[in-house]
Amino acid sequence: MTGGASGAGYDTPAVSWSNFFDSEHGIAIHSAFWHNDFGQAVSHGCVNASPQDAKWIFRWTAPNMSLDQADVRVPMPGGTHVVVEERKY
Repeated sequence: MTGGASGAGYDTPAVSWSNFFDSEHGIAIHSAFWHNDFGQAVSHGCVNASPQDAKWIFRWTAPNMSLDQADVRVPMPGGTHVVVEERKY
């Protein structure tokens, strides 16, 4: 997973179980193996989940994807509607 501007971006290999909900800006629900601070603001837009939770979400959403379809970048009609809300406690 890569993004951002040259010199101020990020490049994290092997980010698994990604579900993009804002493809224009590259914002997704995805696994985050590099920390364990879930529920805390540690991302610049993505929703980080533990690898096992991200896998569950990926497999729950529609349309079903085979594991050999590693990179599908087109809008998927009939997909699962997901609403992401920021909560202020």
